[in-house]
Amino acid sequence: MKKLILVFSLALAGFFCSIDVQASDNNSKALLNLTDTVVFDLSVATYSNIGGIYYIDIPVSIYSNNPSINALDFWFQFNQTKMTYVSTVALESGLDPFSNFNVNSQFLSNTTSGTSISYSAPLYTDLIMLRFSLANACTEIYPSDFSSPTALVNGNLSSYLFIGPDPIPPFQIQQPQPYCSSNEIVFNYPYTSVNGRAIQSYSWDFGNGQLSSLQSDIAIYSIEGDYPVTLTLTTVDGCVYPIQNIVPIFPTPVAAFSSSWDELTNVVSFTNESTISSGSINLYTWDFGTSTSNLQNPDYTFPTPGYYDVTLTATSDLGCTSSITQLVTAIDIVELDNRRFHIFPNPATDFIQIESNFHTMARITDVTGRILTDNFIIQANQITNFDVSIFSTGFYFLESIDGEYVFRERFVVEN
Repeated sequence: MKKLILVFSLALAGFFCSIDVQASDNNSKALLNLTDTVVFDLSVATYSNIGGIYYIDIPVSIYSNNPSINALDFWFQFNQTKMTYVSTVALESGLDPFSNFNVNSQFLSNTTSGTSISYSAPLYTDLIMLRFSLANACTEIYPSDFSSPTALVNGNLSSYLFIGPDPIPPFQIQQPQPYCSSNEIVFNYPYTSVNGRAIQSYSWDFGNGQLSSLQSDIAIYSIEGDYPVTLTLTTVDGCVYPIQNIVPIFPTPVAAFSSSWDELTNVVSFTNESTISSGSINLYTWDFGTSTSNLQNPDYTFPTPGYYDVTLTATSDLGCTSSITQLVTAIDIVELDNRRFHIFPNPATDFIQIESNFHTMARITDVTGRILTDNFIIQANQITNFDVSIFSTGFYFLESIDGEYVFRERFVVEN
């Protein structure tokens, strides 16, 4: 009966750092399929805590283009200050590992036999698992912790490869660049383990004075600049992994405009008042409801007199945008003439009482012309109570519309 023989002599007498063979890609077949190679894959090694003792389990496989491999041997030295050999187990059916550790010679020999004379080792498949105990909970194992390795495949001197653990993945930002001031920037760490250890807590410092303990959270930066963002991961074993990156925040324009209506021509002239703290604004997009414009200061004719929502979006040279929507007046506003509103108290804090000498539908607007209420009825020569406690401090207008004319009276809210 043929045997799949695995003999590894682990010299425990010393620690060497002569090996610098690493790979970060777990699927290294394309790089290794021209030669027989014994692979020790630290990138998929697992860490565990059993009874207060911490272990690492390292899988071993063969990468090759030879389907008839039935024997491999390897031996190496390893860093005794960080780990101690514990055991070897088979991961493939038909393998029967037997390990014998010689205390005097400090060698570990392992012979693994197959179940039949035709047994062949599966390629690119984990065949055995090496277990080592670790010096402490947070001991990390790297290819540099192994030295003086030798590998034989089918009795011939062959290649070996220690695949290093993958770098700790960086945190993610959920939206594409540019990252703009005053915008919500979504930070996320989509992983629940690091280096084979379960993450217990996430601690963010977004560099703007904002902290978070969530796995994913939102940060807002009021001004542009380069911000050092730090995420500190703590595992269930108390291992700490800080991740830092510099996040560039670019200035966002402040969109603003004013308008004036010419009642003779029914044309509204718009004045762009947008600003930006640095850089420049290179695109203005106006939305008039039924038409758009990219002029900086456009004129527009609305179909009929009235109030219209107009939106201006300002875009910087770096791609940051901001928008503002205002109610634009394209209708005459006149004084009350022989009509009369009496509002008291004025200034008010909680309620106003409205007395009118005519029957009308009325509404309340702010100083920008934005309508704040639904239309409500005011009866002639009666007192109407209205709650203004939800309004912030400022000037407001009580308005009554009659055809193409608006009658208004100003009042003040003080909180």
